[in-house]
Amino acid sequence: MAQQKYYPEEVLVEKMQSGEYGWLDYVNHFSAEWQEEYARYCEEKGLIVDNDSAAEFVRFKDEQLEAAMECGDA
Repeated sequence: MAQQKYYPEEVLVEKMQSGEYGWLDYVNHFSAEWQEEYARYCEEKGLIVDNDSAAEFVRFKDEQLEAAMECGDA
């Protein structure tokens, strides 16, 4: 089985902008932790694993980061 490849955020953004990747690709190539968290997120919310739920997950992660920064935790 091939090793999963992860990319820095800048590379993922470039791949999204070029149309090579969608949100699901973005999540799957960000990190193993995100893959696991995204699977749990979909399961808990009864969502289908697709580009729409992946985009929702990325917004959720952005909100978590913003909240942590406001609290001085990031």
